Amino acid sequence: MESITLEIGLIIIASSLVGVILYYLKQPLILAYVLAGVLIGPAGFGLIQDPKFVHGVSTIGIMLMLFLVGLEMNTSRLKELGAVALVAGIGQVVFTGMTGFFIVKMFGFTTIQSVYLAIALTFSSTVIAVKLMSDKKDTNSLYGQICIGILIVQDILAIIALLLLAGFKEGSFAFEYMHFIEIFIKGSIVAIITILVSNKILKHLYKKIASSHELLVLFSIAWCFIVALTSMKIGFSIEIGAFIAGISLANLPYTFEINAKAKVLRDFFITIFFAALGTGMIFSSVGSLLVPLIVLSLFVLIGNPLIVLIIMGAMGYDKRTAFFTGLSIANISEFSLIVIALGSKLGHLGEKVVSMTTIIAIGTMIISSYMITYNNQLYRVLKKYLSIFEFRKKKDLSVKNGTLQSHIILFGCGQVGEQVLEQVVGFKDDYIVIDHDNQVIKKLIKKDIRCMFGDVEDEELLGELNIEEAEVIISTLPNMENNYFLLRYLNNMDPQKKPIMIATANSGREGMEIFNRGADYVVLKPYLGAHHIHSINKEIYQLEKELADIHIAKEITPEKHLGDNEIASLLHNLNKLRLKEIKEKISQNKTVVKQKTTPPPPSLHTQEST
Repeated sequence: MESITLEIGLIIIASSLVGVILYYLKQPLILAYVLAGVLIGPAGFGLIQDPKFVHGVSTIGIMLMLFLVGLEMNTSRLKELGAVALVAGIGQVVFTGMTGFFIVKMFGFTTIQSVYLAIALTFSSTVIAVKLMSDKKDTNSLYGQICIGILIVQDILAIIALLLLAGFKEGSFAFEYMHFIEIFIKGSIVAIITILVSNKILKHLYKKIASSHELLVLFSIAWCFIVALTSMKIGFSIEIGAFIAGISLANLPYTFEINAKAKVLRDFFITIFFAALGTGMIFSSVGSLLVPLIVLSLFVLIGNPLIVLIIMGAMGYDKRTAFFTGLSIANISEFSLIVIALGSKLGHLGEKVVSMTTIIAIGTMIISSYMITYNNQLYRVLKKYLSIFEFRKKKDLSVKNGTLQSHIILFGCGQVGEQVLEQVVGFKDDYIVIDHDNQVIKKLIKKDIRCMFGDVEDEELLGELNIEEAEVIISTLPNMENNYFLLRYLNNMDPQKKPIMIATANSGREGMEIFNRGADYVVLKPYLGAHHIHSINKEIYQLEKELADIHIAKEITPEKHLGDNEIASLLHNLNKLRLKEIKEKISQNKTVVKQKTTPPPPSLHTQEST
């Protein structure tokens, strides 16, 4: 027990210390966890000599990660993205596997080693992609949903690969067909039973325990372990078992609460997972394999995004979506390490190949973390060169009736944007919605809502919106980089022609940053949301009451010691004062808005197939 406590304690202490340093250097925390593992592992100070236990504990982190991914999965959304996820997922695996096999063979590896390494190179890390996209609030974006779909396809193929390897006898290449069929059938039965139990029993049980948040989360994690351990017992994958458990609960109305509470536990074990990768690094055994190590790493980091760009470009997706999706899978998966470890156990691979694969995995995970974190900056640098991957002319996904003048522009029609739009179409004739998700745009077109498909960072699109004649811009975009770009574009305009800018933010500090960059009003989603934008529109257009005439400073720098709640309160007060300036500006520009006499269009929440 003391050894267990010591090892976990060392990992947490080292990860937190290195994490603090890298946080101030604005580096991804995943790098901190890996470096902490290297420092305390055999390759560093040797504080942990046998990392096997740590690796075992870290498996729980992967399991919880996949459970939460399944929990967040929108089944109807998956159906919409099924084609691109399936084609891009299988296409990427096939092209990467074939190309990787020939590259590995060129370096003199045996055929069986080449097969194993090619398989390892094809799978990308769900842990990395989902963790970083969650941090950037991009999991619900178009590229985020496509990326998750591709990763699910990859994970399914990885499980098939593991099942195939389970058919081999240790030390030989004799494949046991009956054993493989048996495990596959058992896994399918577990999935069917899990979903049936959830639909018939758990949904009624959850109604009884929903009033206790602690019991709700505890039971959900217990369900995750029940399904995962059952899967492991029959020889199926514990990780996919956890994913199935999450999928089975995804349609329940309690997923948000479960997700929010379980993320803390997941992050704890994910920290141990990345630190465990660091402790397992052995540099001395791969000195002679340095050239293939570098070449294969570059193939994963550059080749995977290129393959995805080509496939998605051929399917008609724009370069930004394809580029972001490609960057998100430019690494090696934890499943790849499992495949290589199993190959070693079967006697098919030696220590050098295992160590080389581990180093490639860690290296690509670290570098791709930067690529995902700074994907907007990379896109701006490479944007003009990526046009060659848009093979098919983009469909004209737009509904524009007449000239845009004194109009409202709504950027983003997600959960918050959709609610705001319902109010806007009820009192304003001149408006347009911009979204980068073609499924959202198709839904709006069916409702005859004025809309355009496009990226906020596309200056040609901004030119088409007649922004100088716009009255108000409302941005519900979740990515702050997009809001910053839009504000830079507006700040370069003639101040007399610049429209009112209302933006949403995810935290008080983000909100204050947007405010200081020139937004006229900032709404904090965690505290207020769409209903507050409703009240702003009511205040602006109905002119019900006047506010005190107080001059507002153009930039506010909050004290660093203030908490996010205090900053949010400060921002709220600044917003209240800024409303008078907004109302006066609209009044001066003269836009007397007449209330509609016709009833508003049907609710946008109506379920329709796209």
